[in-house]
Amino acid sequence: MKKQKQQSYSLKNLCEKGSLFTCFLAVIAGIFLLFFVTLYVFVPTYRFEDSKPFSGKYIHNPYQQLENAKWNYVDFRNDSVIPTYEYGYGLASARYLCVDYKSQRKIDYPFFQNIHFKQYNINCLNETSSLVIPTRLDEGFKLREIKHLDNYRLMEVLSPYGNYFKYWDLALSSGRRVNVIAANQESEHEEYMNKTVVNADLNDKGQIINSLKNGDSYAISYHEGNTNLPELKSLILINDTVIVEASNEIKTLRFIGQNGIVKDSLSDVKRGIYVFKEDDSYIRVEMSFNDETQIYLNPIVRHEFQYFFDPSLLYVMKERTWLMRIVYVFVIIFFVKYLLLNKKEEDEDKREYNK
Repeated sequence: MKKQKQQSYSLKNLCEKGSLFTCFLAVIAGIFLLFFVTLYVFVPTYRFEDSKPFSGKYIHNPYQQLENAKWNYVDFRNDSVIPTYEYGYGLASARYLCVDYKSQRKIDYPFFQNIHFKQYNINCLNETSSLVIPTRLDEGFKLREIKHLDNYRLMEVLSPYGNYFKYWDLALSSGRRVNVIAANQESEHEEYMNKTVVNADLNDKGQIINSLKNGDSYAISYHEGNTNLPELKSLILINDTVIVEASNEIKTLRFIGQNGIVKDSLSDVKRGIYVFKEDDSYIRVEMSFNDETQIYLNPIVRHEFQYFFDPSLLYVMKERTWLMRIVYVFVIIFFVKYLLLNKKEEDEDKREYNK
């Protein structure tokens, strides 16, 4: 009695024994699999500097020159001041607002993304957009990743998807200078409005971009229809003393520092003073007003050198990157060879089949 022949699962045998349609689907699936594997293989491996607080004897104040401030309100999600799109596709939930883009990036990593993929996306998006802004933070980013990701200068802290002050303070506490923007949920019944306030002419794209990068901007949340909004009047740094003043009386003024801790709080003032302590790595200011308007200022940070700059806190590990690529390429070659060229059938099966 002949025994049933053991099946061989090579693509060649599948096409010989199955239908043409089945063979076609197998080929297409193989091409897609090869494409996505190759896509993942060529992402570089980064080494991230250990996260540490801002330090140094110098203090950087982004609001030092506000004598002729021109505050204007922007919502990059709903206004058409500068072309903006949200990048991020597939099952991976990391999303970024790309402001002033030259072209939209079409490729993403749909199945999973670790910190290396997210950093690579940020770097690639920076090549085609003036600003790259992480958003939907609780969906797409782990807190430990926020401590290390670099090469972005803005975060959508007040978002249609929630408020992310925990993420913002974690980035700042890890020595990443990140400024705030705010955006609104598109809704006819939204009670509160979230906007980014820039020190720029809305007809000058370059001024808007520079205001956001440099930090002489802030976020505001207010009741819809409120036409008498308070504004930042000045924020002066004299040695280690911060003097902040608003156009209206401030109900509650908070100075927030390392790890999001409130370092000082004042009530019913128009002007507040805070002296930087030795252990203060950064200070950011929140202002609450009687009409429930909230203003969130960008951070004042310590730095080591006389001339302030944002250092890069990561670099590509070239040797490890190429080693991993070589390993993956060999795995792909072996898999393709097995899929396409596997013609071997065991002799014992042939003998049993011919009995």
